[in-house]
Amino acid sequence: MQSNITHRNKESSQILSSKKKPRVKYHWLKIWGPGLIVMLADTDAGCLITAAQSGTKWGYTMLLPQLLLIPILYMAQEMTVRLGIVTRKGHGELIRENFGTGWAWLSAVTLAVSAIGALLTEFVGVAGVGELFGMSKWITVPIATLLLVGIAFCGSYRRVEKIGVTIGLAELAFVIAVIMIRPNITQMARGLVTIPWRHSSYIYLLAANVGAVIMPWMIFYQQGAVVDKN
Repeated sequence: MQSNITHRNKESSQILSSKKKPRVKYHWLKIWGPGLIVMLADTDAGCLITAAQSGTKWGYTMLLPQLLLIPILYMAQEMTVRLGIVTRKGHGELIRENFGTGWAWLSAVTLAVSAIGALLTEFVGVAGVGELFGMSKWITVPIATLLLVGIAFCGSYRRVEKIGVTIGLAELAFVIAVIMIRPNITQMARGLVTIPWRHSSYIYLLAANVGAVIMPWMIFYQQGAVVDKN
């Protein structure tokens, strides 16, 4: 009798432990959500246009700056997450507390301007893709606007996050494209050591690439999302 009870207790403990594991995995997915959204948003229409212009004009000579931007982006995201976890306050609130209301308003205004500019590039991209398939911009842009407003105001944050990550899976097409075009390794290696610093147009596109990686709204959004999840 005692052995049967012991055996049943072991079975129940195994069942409970097996049920807890998916929760742990799901918990990690919830933590990764804001970071994934920020990473996926780095490849919006404006960023893709900037990358296309860089590759078309300067080829692999823009490859080394892209690699150098990887740790910079990581440090920006990592510091943002730390600020959110430790202080439990948003980025704008921290600016107001530590630097005053004036700087907080300045950051808010510049954030709004950059966000509006980003939205304009998104709609330009939507219009351009629609015209490639023979659809008028007067149809595609209003539809995209209605979808954006509907996602933002008619759903919870968790639902919006899931929709964003799901749409972002389309970026796997870039991986397939890289495999299909078979880049020349020799040209890539030559581009890593050939940096045309003296050309003003190269510096201009380099600055555009930096701006496409580190964006103001990215910091505000990620820190606020981390605070909401804690």
